[in-house]
Amino acid sequence: MKKILNNFLTDNEQKILLFLVFFAFLGLIIKYTGLLAEPNPQAVESLNLEKDYEIKYDLNTVSKQELITISGIGEKRAEDIIAYRNKNGFRSRKDLLNIKGIGIKRYSKMKDFFIEMSSETDIVESSEPEKEKDVILPKIININSAGIDELIMLKGIGPSKAEKIVALRKELGKFNSINDLLKVKGIGPKTLEKFKKQIILGD
Repeated sequence: MKKILNNFLTDNEQKILLFLVFFAFLGLIIKYTGLLAEPNPQAVESLNLEKDYEIKYDLNTVSKQELITISGIGEKRAEDIIAYRNKNGFRSRKDLLNIKGIGIKRYSKMKDFFIEMSSETDIVESSEPEKEKDVILPKIININSAGIDELIMLKGIGPSKAEKIVALRKELGKFNSINDLLKVKGIGPKTLEKFKKQIILGD
């Protein structure tokens, strides 16, 4: 065999040919002995971040360990969420705003990790006409005890104004007049008139 190759190939060309045959043979051995595992389609799919993001939890059953896996929720905040649930239960994802350390920005990032509850009406994101919103407005709200989740259901009040209302209430101690709301930046007489009939100062 070597004599035949000598007639056609130089020594260097024979070495190259031997080198190629060796790696071709090695490749066949690897392929048929299973030394290299082929990619698992299911494993690849599990790494698809878009699909993983679709995993949603029920606020009334989610565990502390599951909460910790969510961006923005550490061990302490997970414990606060569980404590709030044990005491009050969750009627809406917006109840998260009642937990210390969870503001509007943090809430907007984490709310999509939880299942939307049948009892909630997400007015913050709603694109419904104003007339339709009037139908789902809550009954009378006590502005001296309402949380942000209730205040944002007032016509013309978004998350930012709701936070300012709560901040002013803390500063004043309580609202003595509905017109005290005019001290909130962004709330003028026209805005106040929109929800004036929906609010009270006490029971």
